[in-house]
Amino acid sequence: MYLPKISIVIPAYNASNYLSEAIDSALAQTYPNVEIIVVNDGSPDDGATERIALSYGDRIRYFRKENGGSSSAINMGIANMTGEWFSWLSHDDLYVPEKLEKQVAHMNSLGIAPTELPKHIFFSASDLIDESGSIIRKTSREQALARGEKLRAMPHNGYLIAEPTVHTFHGCSCLVHRDAFADVGCFDEKLRIINDVDLWYRLYAAGYRVEFVPESLVKGRIHGAQVSKTIGYSYHNPEQDMYWNRSLDWLIEHYPEEEKLFFLFGRNAYLKTRNAEGDRAFAQIKSHKCRNAVIKYIYVGKAGLRSFAKKVYVKLKGS
Repeated sequence: MYLPKISIVIPAYNASNYLSEAIDSALAQTYPNVEIIVVNDGSPDDGATERIALSYGDRIRYFRKENGGSSSAINMGIANMTGEWFSWLSHDDLYVPEKLEKQVAHMNSLGIAPTELPKHIFFSASDLIDESGSIIRKTSREQALARGEKLRAMPHNGYLIAEPTVHTFHGCSCLVHRDAFADVGCFDEKLRIINDVDLWYRLYAAGYRVEFVPESLVKGRIHGAQVSKTIGYSYHNPEQDMYWNRSLDWLIEHYPEEEKLFFLFGRNAYLKTRNAEGDRAFAQIKSHKCRNAVIKYIYVGKAGLRSFAKKVYVKLKGS
């Protein structure tokens, strides 16, 4: 059995609200070969985050740095990890006790040599919880199994890149070998919102194979203090502009004749109101031009209706 050491890295910024719950869930892992690294990203909270971390003594490794954003905190954890594999845990999320045990069991079930495993990245299904820890969205076993089958049927990673908002995974479900960071780089410290999907893109583009454990092994928390909430998540900002155009450019370079990829990308772009990229993707499709024009307006229309409904909902909720 391959039983590698795994480093759980917890970036923490003004994290006194949930940090102890996250650390407890890391300490509760049934997989024994683990280290836990907490990186305080310069929290200006009168030492509250630091006091919680230090209260765990030598059960964790604690680092403090000047504030530089979550990516810089994760990267410090990666630079100081002694494990073979990296597992990310946000301070406000939780692992189920068997998270790492089941992912390592999946590694061993692949029947390949440990020397080949570093070219694989592992994810799992996840549930969503609210501020109090109550589940607000649970992934069914059937949904997870169907997703696993779809991923296994993909002939190459172009399909992951072609639908960037469809084939998404909770970042804290990841398990990434440390060699991957030397290969494609660490988390981009210039990105605040899409730092995780940017890394996944670089791993997909480099040919890393996705392995999916069809069980909910992570509980992702939704609350008002999250960066995506405080900034206001949008599919239209400089980070998104870079991401969508880079993904499409990669598809054009590597699979110029595979029209299905451009159809999938264009459809996904239209549904997220990235119409310029949708048009550019559909322009790569030489066949069925009339049909594609109709399809374009169907998806653009769907996106418009969704956007209108969301605005109405937000307005009613605020009144």
